[in-house]
Amino acid sequence: MERLVPAPDRAQRVDGLRLASAQYAATGIGTVRDCAVTPEDYAVLLAAREAGALSTRIRALISALGMTSAAQVEDLLDVMEAWRDSSDPWLRVWGVKFGLDGGLEAGATEEPYACDHAFSGTLIWEPDALVEAVEAVVRRGWRVGTHAYGDRAVRTLLDVYERVLARNPGLPAGTLVMEHGGLAGPEQRARAVELGIPVTIQQPLLHDTAEVEEGFWGPERVARLFPARGWIDLGAQVSAGSDFPVGRFGAMRSVYGMTTRQTVIGVKGPEHAITYAEALTLHTVNAARLCGDQDLRGALAPGRLADLAVWDQDPADCPSDALRDLNPVHTIVGGRLVTR
Repeated sequence: MERLVPAPDRAQRVDGLRLASAQYAATGIGTVRDCAVTPEDYAVLLAAREAGALSTRIRALISALGMTSAAQVEDLLDVMEAWRDSSDPWLRVWGVKFGLDGGLEAGATEEPYACDHAFSGTLIWEPDALVEAVEAVVRRGWRVGTHAYGDRAVRTLLDVYERVLARNPGLPAGTLVMEHGGLAGPEQRARAVELGIPVTIQQPLLHDTAEVEEGFWGPERVARLFPARGWIDLGAQVSAGSDFPVGRFGAMRSVYGMTTRQTVIGVKGPEHAITYAEALTLHTVNAARLCGDQDLRGALAPGRLADLAVWDQDPADCPSDALRDLNPVHTIVGGRLVTR
């Protein structure tokens, strides 16, 4: 269909970002870490920033999805050089996003799928090629976030990251990040902590797709997805968010899922539930640290920005250009609710 529908022009895309970022701000979300931004998309984000059209701060991961060689990644990095010194608190490049396996329909697993015993998901990169590509990124001073959903993908990614760390000693903490870590088992979690690899959890993905995932993986593996309790108990660098827009209730829908383990087909893996305070910290303090925003937000200090906001009137009833004039009556800063 995309080949048949006329593509929106730059002005239309900026208007779309104006509307979308205002809707995010209306839920109280102050910062979005966008994990799949193409170079073309980032150029539009820059135009939106210049037009004053962004109501949320954006930390972009420039997409290497679909690439399979270091040479392709080097070309992408050449494009990114122009953005190295153009960042500000509203818009900046966080790093580069890789995809190692498929999502819920093709995550790479150690055991065959429940629906097809001849299929164990898909690994997109050869490990040696991914090591070379990740090294190309870190040697230019950027960070890396890699999608790894199934347990085989998690194990393979840790192998890759371990080799990169060994060959590039002294990398800053948080340079290499695991996105999802869906089926990370106890051994893999311990290994990630030992290597100092942060992980991000996207609980709404489990909540909304549990029924579909049970068809692919069976109930036992679905119950093991996103083991937040295990990560926290090991002292992991773990943060939380959503893999797709989470509707009217914003980040709090993710907090709800992490504390209850509720899904569309009932509670799954209650042993992995965490407390409300822990879930809030993963979405605020830990997320700020992952984004490199710990000196910008997430602390009770003058001039710091709130992690989440509760508005004095419904932003949905306000024009988007008036959002910045609203006053939050409560803010969540550093995981604490503060009344203004």
